[in-house]
Amino acid sequence: MENMTNDCKDNEIMLRVKNIKKRFGELEVLKGISFDVRKGDVLAVIGPSGSGKSTTLRCLNCLETIDSGAIEIKGEELARDEGGVAVYAEGSKLRAILGHMGMVFQQFNLFPHMTVIQNLLEAPMQVKKMKREEIMPIAEELLKKVGLFDKRDVYPSRLSGGQQQRVAIARALAMNPDIMLFDEPTSALDPELTGEVLRTMRELAHEHMTMVVVTHEMAFAREVANHVMFMADGMIVEEGEPQKLFTNPSEERTKAFLHNMLR
Repeated sequence: MENMTNDCKDNEIMLRVKNIKKRFGELEVLKGISFDVRKGDVLAVIGPSGSGKSTTLRCLNCLETIDSGAIEIKGEELARDEGGVAVYAEGSKLRAILGHMGMVFQQFNLFPHMTVIQNLLEAPMQVKKMKREEIMPIAEELLKKVGLFDKRDVYPSRLSGGQQQRVAIARALAMNPDIMLFDEPTSALDPELTGEVLRTMRELAHEHMTMVVVTHEMAFAREVANHVMFMADGMIVEEGEPQKLFTNPSEERTKAFLHNMLR
C-alpha cells in the first residue's frame, strides 16, 4: 500500500529526543535513545514486550522522568542535559510544552461518572479555561469524526471497548494537540474491535497529524507509518522506512522479531 503521509513533506522538527536514559533502580530500561519526528510524520515503534517502547513514550509527556539526555517539543526544551543529569522546564513553561501533545493509552481512562460529551468538554474547560459554548461545537465535530455522535449522552460503561477508545482519541484531540502519542491503543481490545480504532488512526494520518504510535499491529506500522523504529533491550536496534524494514531488515534481532510477528 502506498504510504499515506508521503505527500506531506514538512521539515519542521516537532519532536527531538537526544540520548535519553532511564533507570528503574538497578534496571536500565532506556540506554541512550535518540530520534526526530517531523511535522506530519507517523512514527511506529515496534519491538518485544519489555523493550522500552512504552517507557520511551511516557518519558515524552513526563509520565516518567528521564535521568539524562534531552527532549525538545517544537523547538522548546522539555528537558535538557546538564552534566549527565536531565533538568526539566518548570511551572507554566512545562505545562505549555506538554500542551502540544495528546496521549491515548492502552486502557481508555475515561471518566466513568461523565457522559461521552462531558468527557470531551472537561479538559478544555478546566485546563484551557475555554467556555462550554466555545468547546461544545468542537467536541461534537470530533464525535462525528470518530463516528460516535449518537453516543454523546451515553456513559462509558454502555460503550464497547472500541467505542471507548475512539472517545479517548476524540478527548485527546479536543485539546487541539500538535502531536498525538498512542501507547498500544488496541492491545486491550478484542480483534473485531481493533479495526474501528485503527480506522480512526488511519484517518488522522491522512489528515497529516504528527503521531508516535507504540503498536503490535504490524499491518498498521507497515501501511500507515512513514518511519518505523524497532526497539529491543532498551535500545533502538534498527529504524527506517516501513517497506525496507519489513522486507529487508539488516539486523538479525529485527529479522527474528518480524519472523515471529508475521508468520
